[in-house]
Amino acid sequence: MKLFRCQAFCDSLTLSFSISPCPGNLIKKNVPYKNLITDVLNADAANDIKSIFNNKVFSFPKPTKLLSHIIRLIENSNSVILDSFAGSGTTLHATMQLNAEDGGHRQCILVTNNENNICEEVTYERNKRVINGYTTPKGVQVAGLKQNTLRYYKTDYISRDRTQRNMRELVAAATDLLCIKEDLYEEQPTFGRFRLKPQLARYFNNGRKHMLIIYREELIDEIATEIKTLDFGGKRLKIYVFSPGRYAFNDNFREVSEKVELVALPAAIYDAYQKVLPKRREKLLELDSKETKIPTDLFEGQGV
Repeated sequence: MKLFRCQAFCDSLTLSFSISPCPGNLIKKNVPYKNLITDVLNADAANDIKSIFNNKVFSFPKPTKLLSHIIRLIENSNSVILDSFAGSGTTLHATMQLNAEDGGHRQCILVTNNENNICEEVTYERNKRVINGYTTPKGVQVAGLKQNTLRYYKTDYISRDRTQRNMRELVAAATDLLCIKEDLYEEQPTFGRFRLKPQLARYFNNGRKHMLIIYREELIDEIATEIKTLDFGGKRLKIYVFSPGRYAFNDNFREVSEKVELVALPAAIYDAYQKVLPKRREKLLELDSKETKIPTDLFEGQGV
């Protein structure tokens, strides 16, 4: 009878097993585990960090080559890699390096609690240098992986109670998540003739995709009228619009319905959260007397 046990460590993958010829035999032969990956050393990880920072800024990092080897085992070169314990950011470094080697389009998401400012001073800084390029302690210039982009976001708490104020705060805070979802980050200061106020509406356009987020429903009619004059290159304008319920103001956009795709917020966000958050009894929608009043001028003015 053979018993196998696989173990994964940060520095190597290992295999250990014990052998017993038959159930009645009390003598077992223990064989020490051996590395399955033999061309990666822990010292490689220390050298990776030192070459980027010229200093030991993080203890016990993982070797970039090891993470590249593991990620390469995934056949899909367009996959999304998630590392919930980012550390020094080796997983992202390895993902970018592997994309450069095989032409893949993998994306990587890192999560960290930023203990001792590790995110800002090590994780983010390391990968920013990998993208921009850096010089090693020996004076060797390492070219940057400039085809990549790097962003980091901070999490915060917003009450689940569905007051007007909480709902508006959730929509505003979720804008970055919408950018990630749509893979669209190029914010534009104007929409048509109008210069937008960011607290009221934001517009994103990269030439291939268009996304408009409307935080105040008072803008809807003017925006719908403006859309009549605009050409989105045959693409639909994705509009996320604040709504206390699930109605996305379809009637207001009826004349331009062929140009737009409407999504009501924060209903869509709550629907996504329901899949991961424990259920609770919802309170009735409350009117918030302290809600900030909107300015009388909805736009900054006409764009130049």
